[in-house]
Amino acid sequence: MVGNVNFFLRALTVNIDKRNTKPISVIFYILTIIGLICYYYVYVVSVVWYVFVHYPATGDFIGTIIMFSIGAFTETCPIKLLFMIIHRKLIAKVVERYLRCDAQIDPGSRLHQNIQSHLRTVKKRGTTIWLTLVIIAEIHCFTPFFLPGRHFPDDNYILYGLEPMIESPNYEIATVIITITISSATYYVANCTAFMVMLLGYTEAQILSLSEELLNVWNDAEKETEHIDIESRSSALNSFISERLTFIIKLHNENITLLKRIEGVLRVSMALEFLFLMAGLIAALLGGIKHTYLEIPFAFAQIFMNCYLGQKIINASETFESAVYDCKWELFDKTNMRTVLIVLQNSQKTLNLSAGGVAILSFQCLMSVIQSSYSFYTTLQSTLKY
Repeated sequence: MVGNVNFFLRALTVNIDKRNTKPISVIFYILTIIGLICYYYVYVVSVVWYVFVHYPATGDFIGTIIMFSIGAFTETCPIKLLFMIIHRKLIAKVVERYLRCDAQIDPGSRLHQNIQSHLRTVKKRGTTIWLTLVIIAEIHCFTPFFLPGRHFPDDNYILYGLEPMIESPNYEIATVIITITISSATYYVANCTAFMVMLLGYTEAQILSLSEELLNVWNDAEKETEHIDIESRSSALNSFISERLTFIIKLHNENITLLKRIEGVLRVSMALEFLFLMAGLIAALLGGIKHTYLEIPFAFAQIFMNCYLGQKIINASETFESAVYDCKWELFDKTNMRTVLIVLQNSQKTLNLSAGGVAILSFQCLMSVIQSSYSFYTTLQSTLKY
């Protein structure tokens, strides 16, 4: 999974896997720079010009609000990429530590098999969100090519310095720039999101698998010591449990540390993304769903995935806490009981993922975002009508 994600991220000049020492091609640097230049021309320079210069002159409210919403939605694309480029060394160190953590697990063990099983689900999850983001954006990008006449992904959109947009050579120039911009921006956000899905999914897989290990620790100890005589069995049984608990605690603490590190690197970018996506949702609703029916799903997919990943971490943490209660600790000796008590105290601090420390990502957060966006929309709509 690291190799798969790294293959796509290297095209964005980001190498997350230190094992891959092959230099990144200069072509990828050139393509990334071209993509970013086109993006900032289309979705930053043109949006600012349209909102503060074109709108006062024409009074085109619908066109302006659509321009603003598209700019806000797509702002998450370069934010993700730029934060990954800026922190690429830290991210590579975190990935390296994830790989070291994974290397501690015996390939033939039940723990390894359970992790692999959960990771198959994680890989399907990452593939689904990647395809969702790409397909929505590419439909938006290439639909105009199948319509009669000259059209753009949004006909209300006007690029700075290319008026009138429908006349040659402005039409051809704008079409090329917009196509490059949408394709590049989609590639940025899809691959950076896949990276987050992979790392957070691995943490989830480890915690769920460790929960299974806790539930089976007593049965495993009995099976391991069934050939030992009765007098020595109790000591051997609790010795086995002590070793297993130590290993579980070590991996659990390692996953907590890794989660905090990856959140620390990307928490600012996630907070900025939420702010831009909420602003874009409000603007898109004001502009009318009939004009923004492809933009809203693109933004909602990003918000949903962030909240979904956060909720999966919370669920896995709660599963681990329940496993501590149900591990038959009452049959352990006093030393192992104290160890379980320490594990229980740690597990009661539910793991979570936050957007810059402002909001904990979960389904509750998702509903709050939707409710807040709709409340702002209705307030602004009534104010504008008034």
